[in-house]
Amino acid sequence: MRRWWLIVATMVTAAACTNAAEPTPDDTTTTTLVTTTTQSVDTSDACLSGDLPFETEGLVAAIGDTDADATGITQIRWQQGAACERLVIDFATASDAPATTLGLTGVTVIPSAGVVRVDLPEDILTTAVADSLTDGLISRTFVVRADDGLGIDIHAAEGMAIAARAFTTSSPASLVVDVIPAPDEPVPVGAGLSSSTVVITPGPGPALYPFTVEAYAVPGVRTAHVQLVNGDADPINLTIALDGETDAWQAFSTQFDTGPSGEAVLFVGQVGGDDQPVNGVEIPLDLP
Repeated sequence: MRRWWLIVATMVTAAACTNAAEPTPDDTTTTTLVTTTTQSVDTSDACLSGDLPFETEGLVAAIGDTDADATGITQIRWQQGAACERLVIDFATASDAPATTLGLTGVTVIPSAGVVRVDLPEDILTTAVADSLTDGLISRTFVVRADDGLGIDIHAAEGMAIAARAFTTSSPASLVVDVIPAPDEPVPVGAGLSSSTVVITPGPGPALYPFTVEAYAVPGVRTAHVQLVNGDADPINLTIALDGETDAWQAFSTQFDTGPSGEAVLFVGQVGGDDQPVNGVEIPLDLP
């Protein structure tokens, strides 16, 4: 599992894809991102066939081959059925030919965030897709670059608990992730989303020190800002340097070992020249 991934408690149809998004000013939100409607086609429910089980939390699949030729993501395809949805991720070789096999890959459900996380092999170095918007149970998919490679976060629609399963195909190589509703599971808090920032943890509500901020920033920006504000007290301001990668969202994290007590607001995102938040996610916290 990649170092920045934090496991909590234990886009055939075209979807809207981007290679790099630009943050818009004065766009700060607490829990949701305004999405656009994407055309989808009701296909057969192939993702309900077979005996492969769906999982609601933790490890879903550890799959792939030790001898693989996939080095880059070429596209992410979304298929919508009557009762389930499928994402198919396609890959290419270093020479841009269709890959035949994908390396060792892990797929996990983070139920509190409503996210299916794909931990790709270290050999996957490039991506032609940064994110996708879809109009269904799956609402958005992000390709995220961390220090040690690329991963993919698949976000469920707001308030939807999900279950997932995953498998690979070869010649050509693809990763298939099937997602269904899980109505008997607790409603997820969900990730904090804005046009510039996604925050996986912490969620709103009570938190204990130390707590870790796990997030990713829009492609192209070179800094991320984290502020912890408690009433009239001076805020704690942190600036995190990023590489400015333009092909994928950029993972970052920081930890608060100590800080204010009581009701506080955590801001993660972009600030203006006066260090005031202009684009990002605000998360209300109750600290000891």
